Amino acid sequence: PIEAISQASAAQRSGRCGRVEAGIAIRLYSEEDFESRPEFTDPEILRTNLASVILQMTALGLGEVADFPFIDPPDSRSVTDGVRLLVELGALQPGKGRPKLTGTGRKLARLPLDPRLGRMIIEADRNGCTTEVLIIAAALSIQDPRSRPAETRDAADAMHRRFAEPGSDFLAFVNLWEYLRERQHELSGSAFRRMCQHEYLHFLRVREWQVVHGQLRQAVRDLGLGNSGTGNSGKGNGGKGKGGGRSGADDAQERRIAVELADR
Repeated sequence: PIEAISQASAAQRSGRCGRVEAGIAIRLYSEEDFESRPEFTDPEILRTNLASVILQMTALGLGEVADFPFIDPPDSRSVTDGVRLLVELGALQPGKGRPKLTGTGRKLARLPLDPRLGRMIIEADRNGCTTEVLIIAAALSIQDPRSRPAETRDAADAMHRRFAEPGSDFLAFVNLWEYLRERQHELSGSAFRRMCQHEYLHFLRVREWQVVHGQLRQAVRDLGLGNSGTGNSGKGNGGKGKGGGRSGADDAQERRIAVELADR
């Protein structure tokens, strides 16, 4: 979605355009629109869901969010919404008074992602599909690795349609993940990069997806969930599918990916 930016952000973008030489910045909105916008961007804590902040503060025993000396205190409605979400997720005990973590809440606090995605992983452990949900949660934590350039959108959609799964958009991520693992084992690094470009897959986002998945897999292993994140495959193969067990080569590959991203 297209959102209005603050005057400060607009000025910053004009400055970036003028790094090479002096010029003219053309804004695609009227001067009256610009003058009516806020001078500065609101701090992120005033713009985002506070569920993660509340969860971590409760886990660390920092007391009530409303009493914490924030530089820019969040709106009380945002705090209420965050607490309500955590109660719905089963992370906090319902009721008045100081919030208390449940067993689920203590696990969520140790997962490095949005509590809603973390709750998916915990529930997946109970349903024997941790492998698939780790892949999906990692994909939802980053920008979509599938590219759709405006000028070749139809071609990109045709390429991506190979991974579609009837009845579930999320399982398309699992199919894509398995395909990428196969191709990565078969191809050299440069050939894999060319393949991603040809098939409308964003190479760096694919790498980021793999790194995030490795971090989540380690976090799940530390929590003792999902048999170290290598539980059943969801395709009726008794846990022996492509998305199943890990090998030393897989771990080495994830370390190599992390080094490559750090170098960039």
